[in-house]
Amino acid sequence: MKQARYMVWGSVGAGKTSLIDALSDTATNTARKTQMIDYRGMAIDTPGEYAERGHLRRHLQTTSVDVQVIVVVVDATSPETRFPPHYFLMFSQPVIGIVNKIDIASDADVEQATRLLRQIGVVGDIFYVSATTGTGLGLLKEKLLNYLQ
Repeated sequence: MKQARYMVWGSVGAGKTSLIDALSDTATNTARKTQMIDYRGMAIDTPGEYAERGHLRRHLQTTSVDVQVIVVVVDATSPETRFPPHYFLMFSQPVIGIVNKIDIASDADVEQATRLLRQIGVVGDIFYVSATTGTGLGLLKEKLLNYLQ
């Protein structure tokens, strides 16, 4: 039987790798740049460049076939996302949204990030977290484990 996994999508700098590190209790102070699709235990980490370039997204789509849940991360301090409208409606798996970096974002930024997630087709739960401070990670971790059982 295949290992249950979740896949993390998002633009460059959204905090995907930091989020995975924080969820798996392997957080370090060293910034890392994900260069390729990286299988890390229950998580699949993806390069932000794949999300930002349409011709590379197909690799993410293919990899996502065997995951139980897709996690879309947006940076609360960024006013845009690189995904087209309704993009995530094509997936049969649950798609949940993560607004990351809430520790350095304004309330208006967080609201804008939430709207962006809905516009790109995230119809599932949205979690508000800071991978740096750990805010909101407990509830997110609990929800992910429920999807993976």
